[in-house]
Amino acid sequence: MVSNVGMGTSFGVVLRTVAGWLIIVQAALLGMLAIGVIGSTWEGGPVFLLTFVTVAVGIAPILSSFVATRNPRKAAHIALWVAPIAPLLIFRFPWGFHAAVLVFAGALVIPGLFWLVTSRRNWPLPLRSPMFPGKPHLGTILALEMFCVLVVIAVLSSLLLPWWLPTDDCGGRPLLTEQGAPRNIDFTARIVFVGLGSLNGWSLWSIARVEHRFADLTSGPANLIILRGFFHAKDKSERYFVEGAHSRGVFTRFLPVFEPIDCGRTARLDDAAVALRVLRDGLPSSGGRLIGRVYASIHSAPRNAVPGVIVLATGPAGSVVSVTDAQGIYDFVGLPPGQYTVEPLTRSNGRYLRVGLDLKSGDVEDYSLYLE
Repeated sequence: MVSNVGMGTSFGVVLRTVAGWLIIVQAALLGMLAIGVIGSTWEGGPVFLLTFVTVAVGIAPILSSFVATRNPRKAAHIALWVAPIAPLLIFRFPWGFHAAVLVFAGALVIPGLFWLVTSRRNWPLPLRSPMFPGKPHLGTILALEMFCVLVVIAVLSSLLLPWWLPTDDCGGRPLLTEQGAPRNIDFTARIVFVGLGSLNGWSLWSIARVEHRFADLTSGPANLIILRGFFHAKDKSERYFVEGAHSRGVFTRFLPVFEPIDCGRTARLDDAAVALRVLRDGLPSSGGRLIGRVYASIHSAPRNAVPGVIVLATGPAGSVVSVTDAQGIYDFVGLPPGQYTVEPLTRSNGRYLRVGLDLKSGDVEDYSLYLE
């Protein structure tokens, strides 16, 4: 006959064991969250410090969760030593995120204190005996494999987090340097896989196969890269022009992950005709160049380029005209340096006229015009 005391003791052991496993899972998830959030972003700062903090704050909780299954006291030391390091992330994030960083640092203390207190009170170990008593090394190998899997999942999950492009018309940076080389990493690619939707049905990443390179870039097997952006499932097999940069994240910098630059010209290939022409032609042999595309309306989607539109460019030497070609592109080459105004003559109320444009010799300026 089992006494009530024995039943109570047995029930208490089960509760304590379950509590220990919940804290282990919480610590592992916390580490994965850290890697996902801070491991794929970059806000400037000393590279060594940021790498050290990210590795410590992201990987240490995952490591401590594995250690806690057999040695809670050692796991407590890992968590409690890392917790004071976490506030260093304040230097990585804008002011508005500082409170969240402090909350995160406090969350790291929870598993550390739990394991410290329970180990002193001799609570039962979550894993009281080796997983494979006859093969002690097999359990260690499986734990290391699981550890690596969690880190990889955390890095990949960072691709699901919001990633924002500029929402205003900030104007594009020049495509070419003064030497005529691409200023950024420019290439064309075809989308072969679209990631899971994580933002109002949009996926924030895709896998693409590089087709044409205008600059050197590191790619994976079969010229595959991970491309950040906004994609729908229907974008599979779409071709893109990318004006991008290699990811600057602490972890993703070691992967072929590319992000479109702010104010860049990343777009579907059909909408990137101007950028492709500039990259293929290079700098003008003399004078400056004004090139762009004329669209029917800024409100239409997709935008429709209009051929046969007369575009007027007025500068220090007077006025010259260009007629848009079959792709809706106007092109003024060999213009003398000075201030220019460009406008379509078909409708004089174009909404995006660049007045007072300063064109220098050897410059290539490209921008769009709209008829309404």
